[in-house]
Amino acid sequence: MSKHNIVKATFALLDDNGDLIKDATKGLSADGIYVADHNGEGFSQINVTAIEAAGTPGWGNGQIKRTAYGKSMPTLALTALDLDFRINQMLKGYTQNPNTGAWVRQLPKPHVAMIAESQSLDGDISIYECFNNIEFVEEASNNSTDTNSEAAYSTVLNGTVLTPLKPNIFLAANGVQQPYMIAKSNDKGFDLAKLYAETFGGYVLSPASSAGSSAASSPAPSAGSSAASSAASH
Repeated sequence: MSKHNIVKATFALLDDNGDLIKDATKGLSADGIYVADHNGEGFSQINVTAIEAAGTPGWGNGQIKRTAYGKSMPTLALTALDLDFRINQMLKGYTQNPNTGAWVRQLPKPHVAMIAESQSLDGDISIYECFNNIEFVEEASNNSTDTNSEAAYSTVLNGTVLTPLKPNIFLAANGVQQPYMIAKSNDKGFDLAKLYAETFGGYVLSPASSAGSSAASSPAPSAGSSAASSAASH
């Protein structure tokens, strides 16, 4: 089906075991998740590529007898209208220098989980694209002087989607694990709370947020994430 519009992007940091980091300092908020939807904040582009690639035909007796398919290797390209400064640094794995307060790149990269929500053309159905283990980079920082027009540059993050951290999540019907899931809110068996728990390392979505689709199924920003957003400069 066709889809349109970015409703919101929700992020979390996971530990090496794939469990949600629920800490306002070590994680993205006190409850672990961050909804990038505060004042002046949101995404103008969330593009997913390389979910699949065309197969390689296997020939025999002058006919294509089978097709070989490589692994799914999704990549992400995100463009933010604005993104909370602290959250941006933490998604990239930067740490704050205790002497200057500046943020400095540190490896290895953190494990970032993300759900990107869009909607059907009539707006009544929500589409959720889910990733459990992303590594993000911000490849460039561009600056220009203002003239009679403001020279503004958006934050651009590129992500490599890795294998999910727990072996029993993101499983196809045959039990094979994949790095990407997509869900539709009116599908039989759809459960937003379970989707959040699986993607975000055990996150517990409130019953009120789990009901319905689209706006009804969208969790409000947590107190921790709201505080983090207002405390940090953009």
